[in-house]
Amino acid sequence: MKKYLVLLLVLYSFTIYSQIPSGFQKITNPKETADKIKIVSDKIITQESDFRQLKHLSILANDIESKGHFSFKKTNLLRWEYTVPYKYKIVMNGKNLWIDDGKKVQKFDTKSNKMFGEINDLMLGLLQGNILESKNFTVQFYQNKQTTLAELSPQSSSMKEFLSKIQIYFDSKDFSVSKVKMLEKSGDYTLIEFLNKKDNQPIADSYFNIK
Repeated sequence: MKKYLVLLLVLYSFTIYSQIPSGFQKITNPKETADKIKIVSDKIITQESDFRQLKHLSILANDIESKGHFSFKKTNLLRWEYTVPYKYKIVMNGKNLWIDDGKKVQKFDTKSNKMFGEINDLMLGLLQGNILESKNFTVQFYQNKQTTLAELSPQSSSMKEFLSKIQIYFDSKDFSVSKVKMLEKSGDYTLIEFLNKKDNQPIADSYFNIK
């Protein structure tokens, strides 16, 4: 069980920054910004995107790079499929979560497992925009000419054991998510960049099941 928690948390890991992020200034009207982001997210029924993930570990000379494809369908269907350098799937469908490592498929109930449940809520909240209103996080907004940055600090004790902050980067033109940086207390982090995004294209519900 611990092994799978670590594998899932590689998607959502977080470092403590008390100062304003370099190159940004604090937004003085955070509610207006949050409302704009919510308007955009409410219009997204489905979303697909390629992604590039970098995992930075202080003990390694080079970051670990992986690539894959991400799919989402409202309100609670999510699929992460890694294709490079290995094949690996994480699928969430309602209260069910599947992990397929290419050798076997493990199924978990997010309602009966608190940590999996929090990860499920975190991932879906990021996509639906609800996380900016969640009581499980405090949010600070920053901006520069190209980017709006939402910096989230977890409040639950279980999340705090693993995570320090989440930084969500939005394109200031259309408030779509361009990347997510997840920071750990140790200083390690995971950066996920979204590429070739497609919104509101048909996706069958069956795509979010692993038999």
